[in-house]
Amino acid sequence: MPINWNPKLSVGNAFVDTEHKLIISAMNGLELALLHPEEKDLLKFFMDQLYQIAKEHFQNEEKLQIKFMYPYFEENQTGHVILMVKLDDIKKSIYSFVNDANTTPEEFKATSAKIAETLRSWVIDHIVKTDLKMKGFMDYAI
Repeated sequence: MPINWNPKLSVGNAFVDTEHKLIISAMNGLELALLHPEEKDLLKFFMDQLYQIAKEHFQNEEKLQIKFMYPYFEENQTGHVILMVKLDDIKKSIYSFVNDANTTPEEFKATSAKIAETLRSWVIDHIVKTDLKMKGFMDYAI
């Protein structure tokens, strides 16, 4: 089931909101690809896309936070480090599956469920609980 952007997720900064929408789209693409493990190139594509978008977003968001002297910068930056570690683990799991013909469908299904849960908790735990604190600190349009 895809994650849908909701205006309640807006941090009040059009640039950050746009990047959050891109992250959610990439998550949805990866989650859809996980339903079709036989499409290994698609799995790698969406994983690589999500990884790159997230990495660039974290860098961009942190630069803006420094520019606007965001008081929760360190907390947010720590969250980004934790998320990149999780993404590294997800990427390793997916690439391991793609490169290992011996992975059983049951093993992949269990891994897929864990990946999907991690992605959903990212939206809930980071965007909702951490990023929404930016609201009011960096309001402006692109």
